[in-house]
Amino acid sequence: MMAGKERTEPEQGAGKPAGMKLWVQQRGPGEPARAQYYRPRKSSWTGKKMAQFLDVLRATSNVTEACRAVKMDISGAYALRKKDPAFAAGWAEALEQGYAELEMLLLRQSIHGSEITEQVDDGNTDGKKKTKTVHSYPHSMALRLLMAHKGAVDAYRAEQGIDRPGSDALHAEIRAKIALVRARSDGNGSGEGNENA
Repeated sequence: MMAGKERTEPEQGAGKPAGMKLWVQQRGPGEPARAQYYRPRKSSWTGKKMAQFLDVLRATSNVTEACRAVKMDISGAYALRKKDPAFAAGWAEALEQGYAELEMLLLRQSIHGSEITEQVDDGNTDGKKKTKTVHSYPHSMALRLLMAHKGAVDAYRAEQGIDRPGSDALHAEIRAKIALVRARSDGNGSGEGNENA
């Protein structure tokens, strides 16, 4: 008997007991297989835990945080990814979606930054506080996450045929649209194409 698993011999014609799983042990050649029911450990991956893990991974792009959310071991998550192709596919998709969101967040913060309002002591002895707004660009953690998952996300995007934000094809499409807008504005500015003037 394996530690942590209660085993009972299945009865002929009996249904599967609630909460139990079937375990079949193949003996030597020509010998009949032996079947037993066992109660899975509470620390095993369930469908609900896998779905929650993938949701947190999608939201954070952080495997450690996703494992913490489902109270599972990181090495167990990586082992399950190797063993279960559906979970591995969900993992890759969740990382790609989280990665794309992180790229967009960095782009927004690079352009606009972020504002933090702080209460600071004004230096007087009367204890009054002053409100100060700080404009910052906190990129260190986001850049670490981007670099940690870059290879996996690039491989997934190549496999799925997804263009990353800022790809050459996207730049060419934007340049073509800008050229079209300029051509229209040049035409309208010189009197051409404006029949109502």
